[in-house]
Amino acid sequence: MCRLIFLGLLGLAGLSSYGQIKKHFTVENANSFDKINLTLSGGSGTCYIRPTPNNNLVNVYGTVESDTPGPRCESVLDRRIQMVNVNFIDGKLEESSNRKVAFRVFGNDTQNQNQWHVYLSKKKPIDLNLNYGMGNAFVDLSGLSVEKLNITTGSADVSIGYVSGQYNQMEMDTFCIRVDLGELEARQVSLSNARNIIADVGFGSLYLDFTEKSQVKSIVNATVGAGNLVVNANESINPMIIYIQNSPLCRIKIPKGFTEIRENVFVNSQYDQDAENLITFNIDVTMGNIIFKTF
Repeated sequence: MCRLIFLGLLGLAGLSSYGQIKKHFTVENANSFDKINLTLSGGSGTCYIRPTPNNNLVNVYGTVESDTPGPRCESVLDRRIQMVNVNFIDGKLEESSNRKVAFRVFGNDTQNQNQWHVYLSKKKPIDLNLNYGMGNAFVDLSGLSVEKLNITTGSADVSIGYVSGQYNQMEMDTFCIRVDLGELEARQVSLSNARNIIADVGFGSLYLDFTEKSQVKSIVNATVGAGNLVVNANESINPMIIYIQNSPLCRIKIPKGFTEIRENVFVNSQYDQDAENLITFNIDVTMGNIIFKTF
């Protein structure tokens, strides 16, 4: 069957084959709005996000098991911002929180095979909200115009980066990451041109890579509970200063290339408080591990 989900802007087509259903969503470009606010809520499958030269601002292609409920989709125009919400519904996410923890710790031998491929155009700015409960996500934001980025993971594993090495086409206001039980790897963070980077790690792990040259002054505010935060930095390229608020229950590792100028305050050899590309880390850790690496 083929049915229309969003009138005018977002459509859904379904074809059944080999026990699976293929679905396609499209957000077309229009003069009625200047920006997209896109929210993707993932299930326990795998989601791929990539840039595209396509004229359509958003293209979503998916293959789901025939017994899996179809996605819920909404699109509303609000003050020249197209608000698009795609929820990849998955019955497995209705398990109790204890069941989710068991999946994370002991593994899940009945993994859902649902896959979603999301292609984003460079033609208009976008606010991107990514919410993943379980499963996996691979995100390439090369050359896009992302103004705000919010990523929330439950027990999912997420990898985000800039594969082609292209900077974000505009200054990003906020790059916000929340990790509960999962693992999130953010590579080439400097290419995001983010002024504010906010990280909240519960029991999971977060890897931040600052090995590319930063073009803007960035402030990284990170809170770590019982999880892990690993920062990989090319300390010979970007000036950096690290402020740490710790406790007796945590573990901190700072490489030799940094100098402690006062208690729990570290700077690298390139540090200049007036540098236009200064990266400032404010880290508050309770029981977790903080590890800085350089090369």
